[in-house]
Amino acid sequence: HETMLFAAGPNTISDNRHMRLQIANNQQSIKNITSNTLEIPGYLQLYQTPPGENISLTEFDEIAMERLKLLKNFENCKDSHPMHTEEFKNKFRKTCDKIKLIVFPEQKPSSSEDTAELWRRDNIGHFILRLAFCRTPENQKWLTQIEGDFLRFRLRQEREVVVDSSLSAVNFPIHKLSSEEKKEMEEDLERACQVLSVDMKIKAFYKVDFIDAIELIRRGSVHLKKGFAYFPFEDLVTILVSKMKNTMMAAMARAFKHLAILEEEGRLLPRLARLSNNAYSGKDYNGEQADGSIIITRHMIDKLAVRSFAPCMKQMHKNLRLNHHLKYGARRQYGLFLKGIGLSLEEAIAMMRDEFTKKIPSDKFDKEYSYNSRYMYGKEGRRVPQTAMSCATIILNNPPSATDCHGCPFRHSEKQVLKQKLAGESILKKDQVDLIVDLAESNQYDKACTRYFEFTHHLEEGGLGQRITHPNQYYEESQKIIADRIAAKHTSDSQTSQKSEPKEEQMDTQ
Repeated sequence: HETMLFAAGPNTISDNRHMRLQIANNQQSIKNITSNTLEIPGYLQLYQTPPGENISLTEFDEIAMERLKLLKNFENCKDSHPMHTEEFKNKFRKTCDKIKLIVFPEQKPSSSEDTAELWRRDNIGHFILRLAFCRTPENQKWLTQIEGDFLRFRLRQEREVVVDSSLSAVNFPIHKLSSEEKKEMEEDLERACQVLSVDMKIKAFYKVDFIDAIELIRRGSVHLKKGFAYFPFEDLVTILVSKMKNTMMAAMARAFKHLAILEEEGRLLPRLARLSNNAYSGKDYNGEQADGSIIITRHMIDKLAVRSFAPCMKQMHKNLRLNHHLKYGARRQYGLFLKGIGLSLEEAIAMMRDEFTKKIPSDKFDKEYSYNSRYMYGKEGRRVPQTAMSCATIILNNPPSATDCHGCPFRHSEKQVLKQKLAGESILKKDQVDLIVDLAESNQYDKACTRYFEFTHHLEEGGLGQRITHPNQYYEESQKIIADRIAAKHTSDSQTSQKSEPKEEQMDTQ
């Protein structure tokens, strides 16, 4: 089914049976692709050929989650270190050790069969995530951007001769200049592409239709002549990444239109929904606390909210204290968060009762609202304890109306409103506020929240070393930093005290 969506053409066909027949024919044509093309890894072909085989649902789930975790790890590493630096490579390489994919060239197995299997998983995983993330513009944009960055990284790890030899499999014309062609326009290439004279002899140059080199033209680092763009190998990566991203966006738009044709409501569609709605693949915060953990009570929440709550939770807590009420969406989002940090059911109900009964009678609260808390803690209904919501779930599910206070401030606030909220944080500087707002405007909500965390905890940009993808992760990391600073201060005070003791003794002697 993953094949049929991406192999289908762009024309709208009203007859579903005819469409499915066309898809089946496309699937068969993909299976008949020549072996020469299949020998070239899918990513070097810019993922132009969808997988044409049948796979089990178990393998479907395994490959999809593996790919998603890889991209999330890549994103986290990219957020803490500049891409292509040794620090980035070392950190990312550690996350790839247990993944059945070839990310670095040296990971390639000696066996051709093992290599082919890893390239197969690479291709299938990419196309499954295309299906899973095609249903909202935000998901499409995230996947396209992170896959584009990942391709850029992989291409720069490859030897030039490997990338060069794969160009014949890329479905758009790229011509490598011969020595004679390069010599004819040597001065123009040197000047336009800003290449040193001593490097001209060893550098390879390429030409494409200028429409495929818009990004290079925008940067002004390309030679234009008679409708063609000329550029060195270093910029070939930019051309290839741009081509893949454009292809992905078009294919995902088609896939979204064709999803309704799938008669897979009970098998495939729920799996795709889980992948996109629960892109968070980290720790589950279900309220279970390690031995020796501090017991959280309702009387501690006000101070914790100021110091360690993510903006979304801080917003709902403030609303609860101000209005003595929370609507269902906020009660659920905030209640599961409090459960995740370790607030007991009894304390959670007592906290809500204390606030709600400032407006309504106690018996009305017990009748209409306490059930909701007991349900979240697994004491009512199906009696299944629920986990706290990740950022992806908060952003993609149940968006707030104008009168609601739940959701993600970086996603669901207007630009000016967000700017005013951030400006109200006395600890944030104007340039920091502008950076956070710009990230939110460009749909990088998790990165905006991460920068907010770093700036409000007096860290350098990128100092956290990971990206915030869960409000409870935000809380945990904040508590760790506070605890470490308290411990460091105690150590410093102790050392200062020890140094001062001999002086006091000396003074007493005198």
